[in-house]
Amino acid sequence: MRGLATLLVVLVAAVAPSRARADAPKLAGLAPALAGDARKAIAVGPEGQVYQPDGNGTWVRTQAGGVADELVAVTSANGSVIADGKGTALFKLNGNAWTSVHLALKAKAILGAGSRALAAVGKSIYALDKGRPAKLADAPGPVLALAGGPGGVIVSTPKGLLVLQGTTFKPIKNAPRSAGTLVSDRWMLVDRGVVDLKTLKTTAWPAGVRVTDATTLGGDVLLAIGVKGKAVELLTVKGTKIDREAIPLPEASPVIGLVGDKAGRVVVATRDGHLAVRDKTGGTWTVSEVREELPAAKPGPAPAASP
Repeated sequence: MRGLATLLVVLVAAVAPSRARADAPKLAGLAPALAGDARKAIAVGPEGQVYQPDGNGTWVRTQAGGVADELVAVTSANGSVIADGKGTALFKLNGNAWTSVHLALKAKAILGAGSRALAAVGKSIYALDKGRPAKLADAPGPVLALAGGPGGVIVSTPKGLLVLQGTTFKPIKNAPRSAGTLVSDRWMLVDRGVVDLKTLKTTAWPAGVRVTDATTLGGDVLLAIGVKGKAVELLTVKGTKIDREAIPLPEASPVIGLVGDKAGRVVVATRDGHLAVRDKTGGTWTVSEVREELPAAKPGPAPAASP
């Protein structure tokens, strides 16, 4: 139907043989758990491998299955893991099977950031936090990025940052017009710092620190990964104050996922499959590596694929 997105949901029992070499990336993202415990986050590999926490500080893959696309980002909504692939499709994990979700034929969907699961196709914004994708509104121009949370929905367009009010997007007065990376409806990463979109104040990163990943904690607190040389740090931003804490990760592998909870627990995942866990604010860190415990391979249908 013209003017309306077409939703195609293809249920599959995906069984993808592991093609990963020993030196290939092991993880593509980290999805927060519905229970609000960072230690229950789910780690996802680039081919849709799913690693669940075993309760002893290790993430283990016990079920075969995957997707026929390279995954590049992961989030969660109402307990379901949602992943973005390099192709046009988004993927949703239901139990142990992936669902391929297309919001529009032959059009690339953009997965949103923040605590609310959102996606955009062209000008159209969809909520993914219910059983079926629900269209929220159309932006006045192509959506370049979007984020959602307790404060609402924000999109980045060629005309600048806009906030959704009812079913209409309105400009954010005095917001930076230069391109930044939306972390949530409250925070946006910019060159050498982070902008609080509520106060429009910019907090500069410590000298020499490069931020590679960020997430929010309850909306008012920003957690970020800072890299300086070979050192990796957790940066906690409250207002304009930054607390710094070293993370004892193996060197050289980039961080691809960061999850925190209100109890002060934090999980950091790296591309090579390491996960660092902090047990509480100011607590100790433990580091483990994802593990494979797959049953013997059985024949089955092909994995979920995007067009």
